[in-house]
Amino acid sequence: MHLKKLFAEFTHSVNHLNEKEKDDKLYNMLPLFCKVFGNSNSADMTDKFRDVHSFCDHVSRLMVSKVCQRASNQSTEIASCAIAKFLEIENSEESSSGWMLLSTLNLLAAGDVSLVEVMTKASLPSTLVKCLYLFFDLPLMSEEEANMSDDSSDFTPRERRILLQKIFVQLLVRLCSHAAPAEELSNKDDLALLFSAITSVCPPYNVIWRKSAAEILMTLSSHSLTPKVVQYVHDKGCIALCIENMTRKKGQDLTPLEIVEMFVSVFCFLKDSSEVSQILLKDFKEAHGYTFLKNFLINLEHDRSSEAQEAVRNLVLMIATLSMCGYVELRPNAASMGCIFTILGFCMPQPSGRGKREEIKIFCFERIVFNVII
Repeated sequence: MHLKKLFAEFTHSVNHLNEKEKDDKLYNMLPLFCKVFGNSNSADMTDKFRDVHSFCDHVSRLMVSKVCQRASNQSTEIASCAIAKFLEIENSEESSSGWMLLSTLNLLAAGDVSLVEVMTKASLPSTLVKCLYLFFDLPLMSEEEANMSDDSSDFTPRERRILLQKIFVQLLVRLCSHAAPAEELSNKDDLALLFSAITSVCPPYNVIWRKSAAEILMTLSSHSLTPKVVQYVHDKGCIALCIENMTRKKGQDLTPLEIVEMFVSVFCFLKDSSEVSQILLKDFKEAHGYTFLKNFLINLEHDRSSEAQEAVRNLVLMIATLSMCGYVELRPNAASMGCIFTILGFCMPQPSGRGKREEIKIFCFERIVFNVII
C-alpha cells in the first residue's frame, strides 16, 4: 500500500517536478519495491501492484538515460568505468542507486512477458548489450586495489565487480529468453555485437565478460530465435564474422580451449537455428567454417598437452552434435565413394522416441581428420 501511494504521488504530483526530483523520487521507491517483491512469486507483481507496467516503463527509461549519460562522448575505457561504478553496489544496497535500479529491473524481468515487452520498448536490451561490449575495456584492478577493505562497506572492489557481473548477466539472460528483446537487438543492430564479443580477444581479467556474452547468445538461440532474427544474422554475416575472428587470432592471442569455447557458442547457434532455417548452416559452409575446423584439428594432432587434448575431445563432441542438425540427407559424391566401407549384415536402426525422423548429415572431412579424431 505504501508503494502504491508513493508511485501515485510520483505520477500525479501536485507540484511540478524537475528531472532530478523525479529521479530521486523513483530511486526512493526501488528499495521498497525490492523488499516487497524480492521473495514473492513473480505473478504477485501484476496481481498486487496494478501500476507495475507504468512503474516498469519509468524504471527502464531511467536506466537507459543514466547509462547513455555516462557513455556519451567518452572513450570506451572511461565510459565502461563510469557505468560499472554506477551499477556496482556501494556501502549498502539502499545507498546504491544504480545497484537498486539493476536489482529492480532483474525482478521485473522475471515477471510476466508483458513486463519484458515494456522494457523492450524502452530499448533496455540493446542498451545493456552495449554496456556488456563496453565492459571488455574495463581496466585491470591491482591486487591491492581489488582487495581493499573499507569499514563503511561489506564488499571489496573485487566482490562488487563479481556481484555486478552476476546480476547484470542474469538480467540479460532473462530478457533474451523472450522473442521481443531478441528482435529489438536485431532492429537496433546490436545483436551483431554479441557475435563480435564471443570471438573477441580480451585481457584475461575480462574473459568473464566474453563468457557472459556467450551465455546470453546461447540463451537467445535456445528460447527466442525467430525467422526475423535468423534473417538478421544472415544479412549481417555474423557467422562469417566469427570464423574470420577465430582464423585471424588463432595461435596468436587465443589458446586452443578459447577457440573451442567460441566454436561451442557458434555450434549451439547453428544447431538451434537449423530448426528455423538452413541458411546459417549454409553461411558457415560458405565462410569456410568446415575447412577451418578441419585445419584446427590437424594442427592439434601432434600437440600432446592436456589443454590441446581437452580441446580436441570437446570439439569432436560438438561435431557429433552438429552432424544431427537439419532435415536434408547429404549423400557422399562419387569421388568419395572409395572412403566408404560396407559392413555386411548392418541394418540402419529405426528412430524411436519422438516419432519424428531426423536425417543425419554426414560431413565428409579428409581422411587425415579421422586420424586426428582416432
